[in-house]
Amino acid sequence: MTFAHKKTPRGILPVNSNRKSTLTVNKCNIIAQEAWDMIITIARQCGSGGHEIGKELASRLGLELYDRKKLEEEAKKLGKLDENKEFFQEKAVNSLLYSICCKLRRKQSDGKSFELIRELTQQKPAVIIGRCSGAIYANDPEATTVFLHADKDCRIKRVMERDGINEKKAAKLIKEVDEKRASFHKFCTGKEWEDASQYQLSIDTGKLDISDAADMIINYINAKNIGQKHL
Repeated sequence: MTFAHKKTPRGILPVNSNRKSTLTVNKCNIIAQEAWDMIITIARQCGSGGHEIGKELASRLGLELYDRKKLEEEAKKLGKLDENKEFFQEKAVNSLLYSICCKLRRKQSDGKSFELIRELTQQKPAVIIGRCSGAIYANDPEATTVFLHADKDCRIKRVMERDGINEKKAAKLIKEVDEKRASFHKFCTGKEWEDASQYQLSIDTGKLDISDAADMIINYINAKNIGQKHL
């Protein structure tokens, strides 16, 4: 389904008004942070629909979508692509080097690649896909950090449909991509990638379609901001 790309009215984050959602939606006007101050970070298992959900959120809320392609394009404009290419590709080093220089590399990531992500998204409302963005914006009051997951069978089916490959190849791809993302996250942050305690919101997308998952994230942001007003 295609959504119009337009600015969200001040103070209100709408759920999808173009379809009847299976989720229960508060019918009252919900006061939330201004959309142009907002950062949504999405960590995702392979095949969980992370990129599609990110695109839907960006389209509905008028936010910039920063995926690998967009980040690399922006970094290239600043002449900083080559030195950060492995970071954008979510690559860690091999296990031997990891054991020797993990702590040093984490410091370098925090000081260089992490700061570059902030530089590229500075003063821009955005949805950021992967790249340890949840860790980068963990202490940002305007940020909502999300982790998307689903059972393996569901993800295999999605990847088969998305890439036009058979079940065996889809299962292999999922295993390789998830292992790479877990290693990269551990390498850069020292934390387990799938540990839900790192994220404000964790969603099983195997139980929802793309639009309903986007609704859930928007509803969470609205509820979170109402709660903050009463603290």
